[in-house]
Amino acid sequence: MLAYDDLLELAFKNIKHIAYPEEWLALDIEMSKQELFTLIIIDKLSEITMSQISDEMNFPMSTATGIIDRLVKKGYVQREKSENDRRIVVIVLTDKGKHLSQSLKNYISDYIRFIYDSLEEDEREYLFRILNKILVAFRDYKPISEEEKIKQNKVTKIQIE
Repeated sequence: MLAYDDLLELAFKNIKHIAYPEEWLALDIEMSKQELFTLIIIDKLSEITMSQISDEMNFPMSTATGIIDRLVKKGYVQREKSENDRRIVVIVLTDKGKHLSQSLKNYISDYIRFIYDSLEEDEREYLFRILNKILVAFRDYKPISEEEKIKQNKVTKIQIE
């Protein structure tokens, strides 16, 4: 049976290969993770408002604004008036942003295809079920602050008569 410590060690030893496959180095990426994820979300939704970016990325509005400002400056996105309501400003990808987003999606797709093809059919089914459980756990995860940990470990003395 695989122990928790074994799983943790395996993850730490391989985090580079999991999170940053070598093929990504071929992309000339001059962006932070937040900028890349924002770019992919904008690509997925075609156009998006600042409040939607803030909600999707779980960032405060000020952080989302900074990310978009940097992406605008680099030429990957632009602000436009919504065609449906001219009072609303939406964020859309430029041609440069579409090209980079497509390149990223291609690399990610190739990476996932490589993993998929290396598994047997029953392993794919298990992987899918496990990944769904992991995603639910991530969604429900609420980190405990150091202060809360201390409170939980505090011994309470009870007077017995």
